[in-house]
Amino acid sequence: MHFTQLLPCIIASASVAVAQLIPVGPIATFYTEPDYQGNSFIALRVDKCLQLPQGIVGNVSSVQLQQFPSPYYVSCTLYNEDNCHNPAASAIYYAISIFDNNYLPDHNVRSVSCALTRLFP
Repeated sequence: MHFTQLLPCIIASASVAVAQLIPVGPIATFYTEPDYQGNSFIALRVDKCLQLPQGIVGNVSSVQLQQFPSPYYVSCTLYNEDNCHNPAASAIYYAISIFDNNYLPDHNVRSVSCALTRLFP
């Protein structure tokens, strides 16, 4: 079999593997009360700054992250500035799935940015 005949199969296999990792549904859910309670905002995208809406902005008490198959995990950076602006101290918390993010020490979150990351082998 020639490479040109195998190429469509290789591309199809790679596409299926990548499609399994593309986030479907909530990436992270931000709650106004501890233990994933209260009003919530659902982040549906990775690698994009999301501005929190009224009722949630400045009042985030817990973060629930979607679980992905190993070696991938979701992490979110929470900012106390709008538009994920990052002067020296605006990143106030890093939520990652290895921690229980059911209570945040600083609730003054205004914007968030989440990522899907692969652990090093």
